Amino acid sequence: MLEAISTCEEIVGKKLNYSYAEQNRSGDHIWYISDVSKFQLHYPKWEYEYSLINIFKEIFNAQTARLVA
Repeated sequence: MLEAISTCEEIVGKKLNYSYAEQNRSGDHIWYISDVSKFQLHYPKWEYEYSLINIFKEIFNAQTARLVA
């Protein structure tokens, strides 16, 4: 999460106002998939379409456009 916040701060160009707690919120995922190599063995033509940075940028640009409108 802290890495995502840092990346978003780079995109925005300023520090974000946030709070961070080590305790999970109810409903938070307790696991995630980061190694997709087995999936790629079954689907060798599959590739990531979006990078995480591009997703963050797209969210930022869409939100900025909404606020300006």
